[in-house]
Amino acid sequence: MDRYSITAAPATAAAIVPAEDLKPALVSDFISFIDRGEKTTRTYLTNLKQFFSWLAFEGITRPARADIILYREHITREHKANTVKQYLQSVRQFFAWTAASGLYPNIAANIHAPKIKNDIHRKEALTPADVLRIEQSIATTAAARTAEAGNAVKDKAGRIDRATEQGKRLFAMYVLAVNAGLRTVEISRARVKDLEERNGKAVLYVWGKGHEEADAKKPLAPAVYDAIKDYLQSRSDRPTANSPLFISTGNRSGGKAIAATTISKMLKQAMKEAGYNSERITAHSLRHTAGNSVLTITDTNIYMTQMYMRHASPKTTEIYIHKDTETQDSEIAEKLYNYYHAAAMA
Repeated sequence: MDRYSITAAPATAAAIVPAEDLKPALVSDFISFIDRGEKTTRTYLTNLKQFFSWLAFEGITRPARADIILYREHITREHKANTVKQYLQSVRQFFAWTAASGLYPNIAANIHAPKIKNDIHRKEALTPADVLRIEQSIATTAAARTAEAGNAVKDKAGRIDRATEQGKRLFAMYVLAVNAGLRTVEISRARVKDLEERNGKAVLYVWGKGHEEADAKKPLAPAVYDAIKDYLQSRSDRPTANSPLFISTGNRSGGKAIAATTISKMLKQAMKEAGYNSERITAHSLRHTAGNSVLTITDTNIYMTQMYMRHASPKTTEIYIHKDTETQDSEIAEKLYNYYHAAAMA
């Protein structure tokens, strides 16, 4: 009899505490078991690689049901609805097999993809004026909070240092998102050693989705590199090469990598403080803005934009042209109306 039941009720599954570590090598056995075509096999491998990469980053060796829910929240922030559904389906199939084989409990039973009202790729892109306004607001707010910390009666020096560090951290994360087009999870994953300068040019090696390490080389604009260096110099800790590039300053989690969810909230709050309080303007809007802007400055060069945004397919890059298409369609609609009514308008 199998050690774990594939049909366990959700309440029972939630109470299961895995007795052993989940072995990544089980993925190969699972792929052999499903015996699917090349395309389907590649999809399962990609999806499960993404899942195990997330586990490795979070330091989870014995995932439980609560971890699957956290993973669902993670991919929901970073992907569109259909992709979230596909990722979760692969994870559910995998754990159904591990349970049926008596290898690991079915911790993903009855965990479904959430219904998402707005596709993340339909988030609004910002204009250059918007980008600059938010940037200036972050700088102004940071300066004000540093001054406020300086007027504090207790722990004066500590408050000034922390306020300065927090302000410079937010500014650096903002320009990385809107200029380099980094996802919040990529900002969270970055390590100090991933930042390099060679021949006067700065690059950041990015740990992108579906990858097991920081292997995507991302050149940085000089001003973006300066913002990161300015933040690093303000850090209250003594970062090593393996230290997170951006750390939490909270009393309980100080020194640890700042979570992607926290980064999203911080960037959203910064945009709200600058006057951009809309459900359609989120942290992901900054990456969307980068892609849309690259498309503009390259004269709608899909290939160059795809490379800059690190998209696996140009189909993903095409989401950035929707605004130009809307403007074009509006002009055509007006011309078509005039065409129909030319005689009456004469």
